[in-house]
Amino acid sequence: MKKETITIAGKKVTLAYCFATEIAYKDYTGENIGDYMKEAIAKTTATPPQMPDIKKTMYIILAAIMAYYASQDKDAPVKDQDIMTEATPQELGAALGTVLSLYAQFYAVPEEMKGKESKGKGKGKN
Repeated sequence: MKKETITIAGKKVTLAYCFATEIAYKDYTGENIGDYMKEAIAKTTATPPQMPDIKKTMYIILAAIMAYYASQDKDAPVKDQDIMTEATPQELGAALGTVLSLYAQFYAVPEEMKGKESKGKGKGKN
């Protein structure tokens, strides 16, 4: 689990990225998180940058909040209604940036593994 604390809807919350985040996002949207990530990365790195689908953005943030607080067996300090009505565009953008960063950290290949190949891996005999 990768985690970071931010402020959204005027409250400090911890976001986390792990498999629970992916499952919660799929439960909320019926879609795989990878599809959203492709869209989010493309839009946020466009010139000029754009915000991806607002509803899916809120769900990915909620999924990251839920993942952390469920792992602590606690109730999250913000709910979907708080984000929809109280979050500023700057907070939403910062939260999305945090989730994207946590995603990148979660799936990063350890430095010691970069450039190395496993012997025999991918070279099966028929």
